[in-house]
Amino acid sequence: MKPFVPALIIAVGAVACSQPAATTSTPPGMQALVIDVQDGDSLVVDIGGRQERVRLIGINAPERDECFGPESAAGLREIVDDAQVAIATDVEARDQYGRLLGYVYLDGTLVNEELARRGFVLARAFEPNTALQDRIDDASQEAMDDQRGMWSPDTCASAAAASLAIVTVEPNPPGPDEENLNGEWIVIANKGATEIDLSGWTLRDGSSVHRYLFPVGTHLGPGADMTVFTGCGKDDPDRRYWCADGPVWGNSGDSALLLDPAGMTAATFDY
Repeated sequence: MKPFVPALIIAVGAVACSQPAATTSTPPGMQALVIDVQDGDSLVVDIGGRQERVRLIGINAPERDECFGPESAAGLREIVDDAQVAIATDVEARDQYGRLLGYVYLDGTLVNEELARRGFVLARAFEPNTALQDRIDDASQEAMDDQRGMWSPDTCASAAAASLAIVTVEPNPPGPDEENLNGEWIVIANKGATEIDLSGWTLRDGSSVHRYLFPVGTHLGPGADMTVFTGCGKDDPDRRYWCADGPVWGNSGDSALLLDPAGMTAATFDY
């Protein structure tokens, strides 16, 4: 892991921020009061009398209408609600929506990491803001190994969860990704003994920005595989075509999730 040399947070009014270290017993960064938790990875804070939206980096929470979305938000609220926190940035201080991109600390605890450790969120790297990603990834793996939170087999189960698996993802096709969308694909397998109706199921990436809805009449036979290509083409029983307007799967790492029509997670794949 590269040394953590975070960028200064963009000034909010006249507020400045010190440079935090990777591990510390003293909260680093800019002091802020949490006034609202929007979901499992987003806050509204007060900094010197001015409200700021904050996106916690290195993680991604389930959407509010997905399995464990409400629990994820409640988990963050339990940790930081009405608390005084410190916020430090990485390479980029803001995203395209103007939100602060932050590592949030409460009494020296890295909240991003703690959420992953409790199984409230997915670990999700957002380049180039990855200075503490190894810590967050390790915490998420610990949660998966111990089946905490969203990783519990009873949390997001569906009738087909025991049979379905995401086998592999090819995120990096030969040549420019944008020019070879069908060189990017994901394979789903039915390891059970009965056919599964995938009508209305959703395949999505870790960011939840990219989503593919399986059309009515999509079935996956027992012991069969199905490849979902990112580009356009003619569907058949073994192949589906996302027809996305650009690449879906991150070359440097991502998460794939397969959700049933009720938003329950049936299968995940991290790389």
